[in-house]
Amino acid sequence: MKNRITHIGILVLILLACVACGDFLEERSQNMAYVENVSDLDELLIGEAYLSGGLTMDSIDADLISNWASILSVSSVNRVYFPYIHILDDDSEEYVSGGYMGTTEKNYLRMKGERLHTWQADPFYDSEMLEIKDLNWSDYYKRIAALNSIIFQVGELRGGEDDKDLCNRVEGEAYFLRAQCYFWLANLYARPYCKATADTDPCIPLKTSEVVEDRYFARDPMADVYGQMVEDLQHAITSLRGIPQTTKYRTNQAAAFALLSRVYLYMEEYEQAIACADSVLKKDYKLLDLNDYKRGNSAVYVNSPETIFTHGPNIMAIIHAPAIRYTSAIYRTSTFTSSSDLMECFDATDLRRTAFFIQRASPAEGYRCVKTRFDIDEVSDIMAIRLPEVYLNKAEAQALAGMDDQARTTIQELRAKRFRAADLNPVTESGEALVNFIRDERRRELCYEGHRWFDLRRYAVNSVYPFTKSIEHVSLEVVNNTQITVRGKYVLKPYPEDIAAYMLPIPSSAIDFNNGMLVNEVRNNREIINE
Repeated sequence: MKNRITHIGILVLILLACVACGDFLEERSQNMAYVENVSDLDELLIGEAYLSGGLTMDSIDADLISNWASILSVSSVNRVYFPYIHILDDDSEEYVSGGYMGTTEKNYLRMKGERLHTWQADPFYDSEMLEIKDLNWSDYYKRIAALNSIIFQVGELRGGEDDKDLCNRVEGEAYFLRAQCYFWLANLYARPYCKATADTDPCIPLKTSEVVEDRYFARDPMADVYGQMVEDLQHAITSLRGIPQTTKYRTNQAAAFALLSRVYLYMEEYEQAIACADSVLKKDYKLLDLNDYKRGNSAVYVNSPETIFTHGPNIMAIIHAPAIRYTSAIYRTSTFTSSSDLMECFDATDLRRTAFFIQRASPAEGYRCVKTRFDIDEVSDIMAIRLPEVYLNKAEAQALAGMDDQARTTIQELRAKRFRAADLNPVTESGEALVNFIRDERRRELCYEGHRWFDLRRYAVNSVYPFTKSIEHVSLEVVNNTQITVRGKYVLKPYPEDIAAYMLPIPSSAIDFNNGMLVNEVRNNREIINE
């Protein structure tokens, strides 16, 4: 094994390489200097690559409005990642209820996320144009830099390590996590993957080397970024073969197959998506039968037979919060809730409606999502990988490949666990109607798990059966601190008519540092439509 001085010398070069990558790679861990063996790299994965857990009830004081004001700060300090993913699409709408006290209303989550929720040109400002720093970009590139270094170091240390399984596990987890980082960055800050133009469409900066690169970074081609995801996940699958998963908070081979099936589905590589899904379905996971669900429990939890892997926060209890106590007599809330458009997608006999949602105080106030509740068994609402997605990936790929009979069988296996036997209707659709049916099932099953916004984007550019829609977000206001009225609505046009609004702008700090090589598409301000 190389001595510690050699390791430190290599790691200094790695950190210098991170500096050369630009402002979005600026934050680095000093822990790299203490790496002596693969066990150190294993610990580094936990501290620098895996996402920490979310908020807990112990961290939320319902009497303090200030806690609400920080949720959309998207700050790495609060360990909140991509909370806005739940308020961009058609599953979300504003929710206002309770008593009000004038200027304090600006502290509520709804006001913090207003410009994100209404797709404005500069979305990272609150309703009073105070900046909400998007630290997710720099944080994720920091993680990628750490993962690049870990992958390099495993290769350097492998020859002298007796524990080959540990080397394989650390390497496999690092490849998986790097692919997951690039997947999220690509789908937030770039256009959706379009098979016809992937070779030329600009995506996000791609960096996989640990060496110094004295250059500015620009957007790399979409095909290159997705190709890297595929390569990383293939590496992960190989490295993690035969490695037992000791906790569902650490990834495994099944998770790598599942994420690769998703990536292939996005790329319209349907045979590969089906094959990867089948590799997961052969493993020891099974669908949770909601016929056995008991009201008040989490429908999605860590030790569920459906949960393959999870890391990171779950903040849906905040995004869809119930009323909180402002004084001993006044309850107030100003957040977001499930849209009527989403709730109308559920049949009255669909067991997910009861398991996933709680009706608020009155029918007019809608439903809040409680798939995962605040407890020690919470599952992330953005980074979890669950077995139902694997069924949905496979079914959609089969339908898009013209395998209608197989697709109907696959989707019915999932539905059989979501309806009582007497209420389970046969799936008779074919062709485009079948694809849309499966996409609707995907919306119902995976709501508030970070999929819907990405799905709407990719449906719009699908080469077989494209689907687009307008999204309307109604804007509410409080009159005289008591009366809730509708101001009007904001409209996001279908993707081909409003492309730039379907991606977030790269932070200006990263653009400035890279000498303008990174370019954002022009986003237009959106005016309210009065009704």
